[in-house]
Amino acid sequence: MKKKLLVVCGGQSSEHSISRISCNSVMKHLDKDKYEITLVGIAKDGKWYILKQEDNDLSKDTWLDGAEVVEGVFDLLRSQDVAFPVLHGLYGEDGTIQGLFELAQLPYVGCRVFASSACMDKIFAKKVFESAGIPQVKSVYVKKRNDGRLVVVEKDMEETEEVEASIMKELGMPCFIKASRSGSSVGCYRCDKVEDLLPKLEEAAKYDTHVVVEECVDCIELETAVLGNDDIIVSRVGQIMPHGEFYTFESKYEDAESKTCIPAKVDEEIQEQIRKYAVRAFKAIDGHGLSRVDFFLDKKTNHVYLNEINTLPGFTSISMYPQLMEDYGYSYSELLDKLIEIADEN
Repeated sequence: MKKKLLVVCGGQSSEHSISRISCNSVMKHLDKDKYEITLVGIAKDGKWYILKQEDNDLSKDTWLDGAEVVEGVFDLLRSQDVAFPVLHGLYGEDGTIQGLFELAQLPYVGCRVFASSACMDKIFAKKVFESAGIPQVKSVYVKKRNDGRLVVVEKDMEETEEVEASIMKELGMPCFIKASRSGSSVGCYRCDKVEDLLPKLEEAAKYDTHVVVEECVDCIELETAVLGNDDIIVSRVGQIMPHGEFYTFESKYEDAESKTCIPAKVDEEIQEQIRKYAVRAFKAIDGHGLSRVDFFLDKKTNHVYLNEINTLPGFTSISMYPQLMEDYGYSYSELLDKLIEIADEN
């Protein structure tokens, strides 16, 4: 008997379009002989639709043509055997939809509520990883208050409006400014001059009221993939070679000159250290199913720093996670089967 599989894409985040591109690849590689697939798209306004599957290019503006509005979302969820959320960003990988699946008692692919929520917020994820003894670059937490003022939140949770002075004292220039709960490098800016700090912080705050400012390290960007629940598989380490000053949204998805390399062109000893940190980070957030774990390698010191964990990494044709797992030995289709298989393990 075929397993009833609910595949969900789209969503209300800034990464809506990337979700649909990822889902194109997932649908192409799912074994239709194994699964009775219901494909659902969440529009930017939050409405749920059952989508046509035949000849439907989800990346196009016509993706909703012929779609059927879902009148009873909870009833739909209760009718399925397992869900595969091909979603990125807020309301997709932040624990929100995971909580909905939990309420519906529907097994699902990926990390559970806490891990999803914690890793979506770069600021609070840093606190978890710090407690696990995993090195990270120095950072400052900036918040946009309800009254519109920018403040630095200290470790004791006290607030100061001396934003520029605090950042210069702790980090100096240049630095990176990142919307805390955004992904795909959306709301991410490099800042080289102190006079640009406040304007770029305000820009990042359009995506999230929580903003993390990090020291700038001349680094190599490295990634590894983890798969499993109790017995965790770790891939080899891949290297990001962006075309440009850093790995922006455009260089990830639009710039053909940005490249990835598996295995990374760094010493095996460093790769092994990264793999160990990846497992520790995954365990620290009580990870489940899959994650892509990203690192910086300081070119001058060879120090390794954890950048972030992505609990629902991209599944596009050029995304690093499926490439890393293919290098490990899982074809794209086999990887999907494995994720679905372990979805309902506690």
